[in-house]
Formats: sequence, structure tokens, C-alpha cells
Amino acid sequence: MADSHDTKRSVFDSEKSKISGLAARIQKARTTSPGKAAAFALRQRELTGAGRAFRMASEFVAAVIVATALGLALDAVFGTRPIFMVVLLLMGFAAGVLNVTRAAMEMNAAAPKPDPDKLVPVDYDDDDDD
Repeated sequence: MADSHDTKRSVFDSEKSKISGLAARIQKARTTSPGKAAAFALRQRELTGAGRAFRMASEFVAAVIVATALGLALDAVFGTRPIFMVVLLLMGFAAGVLNVTRAAMEMNAAAPKPDPDKLVPVDYDDDDDD
């Protein structure tokens, strides 16, 4: 009985040492190349225009689909054809617009602020009335 217990302990200790060795290698890799991690984080934060549009569209469509499906399910349970579906469809549209607005505000907040020295004044007067 003591032999099987010692064998299990030695297997556990060897696995534990492998895991701690792996953790040490991961930590070493993270500290030796912080530039790669920062570049990856920057790429994740800065989406392309198509990526932003896809995110907003998917959030809007998801809200509408989930609300409509929930409305259809409630109509099936209560036997009230399209009342819940119509109400929740409208609520889904509202939630989708709210999600898109919130996502746009997040993206605007994350965008770098313009340099005031590089801003060009806009002349809204198109007429040249000298």
C-alpha cells in the first residue's frame, strides 16, 4: 500500500516540476519579447474599418434575432400569435441601435486624440467676397 502511494506521489511531483518549468519558460518568453505582446495588443485594439463595421452589424443583427426568437417562443408558449414577436422585434431593434451606439462610443474613446497644433481651421464661407 505504501509503494502505490509513493509511486503516485513521485508521478505527481514529476508532473508538478514539468508544469513549473513550463511556467518559467512562458514567463521568460514574455519578458524577453515585450514588444511583440504590445504590438499584438495594439492590433487587437485597432480594428480596420471593415472590422468595425462587421462588429457593429453583427451586434445589431444578434440583438434583433435573439429578441425575435424569444418573441416567437413566448407566442408558442402562450398561444398568442405574433403579439410577443412584434413587441420583442421592436425591442430588439432598439437594443441593436443601443448596442451599435455604445460600440461606436467605445471605438471613439479608444481612438487617439488629434493634435491641436495640426488641426486646420475650416473656412465655411465658400464665397470669395473680397
